[in-house]
Amino acid sequence: KGQDRSPFVNVDTTTVEGIARAKAMGFADSGLAQAVVTPFLYEANDLFTPTARGRLFTVFRHPIDRAISMFYYIQVADWEPSYAPELKDWTIEQYATSDKIENNWLTRQLTHHTEGELTDDDMKLAMEVLRRKFLVGLMTKIEETTERFERFFRWTYRVNPPNQEKCRERLLGGGSNKNDKKSKVKEGSEAWNLLAAQNLYDMQLYDYVETLFVEQEQF
Repeated sequence: KGQDRSPFVNVDTTTVEGIARAKAMGFADSGLAQAVVTPFLYEANDLFTPTARGRLFTVFRHPIDRAISMFYYIQVADWEPSYAPELKDWTIEQYATSDKIENNWLTRQLTHHTEGELTDDDMKLAMEVLRRKFLVGLMTKIEETTERFERFFRWTYRVNPPNQEKCRERLLGGGSNKNDKKSKVKEGSEAWNLLAAQNLYDMQLYDYVETLFVEQEQF
């Protein structure tokens, strides 16, 4: 109640099947949507055409913060395939040494190398994808990031500006997936080092993202 009826396109880009359906319907050339949200980077590329190109953008989070957030998220997210309520009785150290911890998730997403060992060549490829394809944002600079995205894509609030502005303020103030019960992990602690060991390439990628964020300020 009280929420505006913002327009959405009736396609599901959070699944490979949904992306294929959207492509068959001529989604990109229809011009109905300003943004696509999807975890399938390479599959979503097929949505776009020479006359309807896309530009990748996302907000990056420090790999350790992301790993800790995932630890708490999958304890309660019973709608997710990765749901693991038993983790409520685990320590972060146990999680970091289990088969449930994600290994260099970002590097794998960017290179489409989802299984097996990663190499320095994978990291270099991921950096090149970021440099050539992405407008990057930082969770630690979410206000500046949002303003940059709005400026670059020329987004405006035209359906219900007052309500949409309230939504924007709410997201910037707390996010859509905030969990105040998360334990803090100190850099250099056992938990930090164990999580870092699972994210060696992602840690380097994040440093590169921070550099890109400064370089892209001119956009």
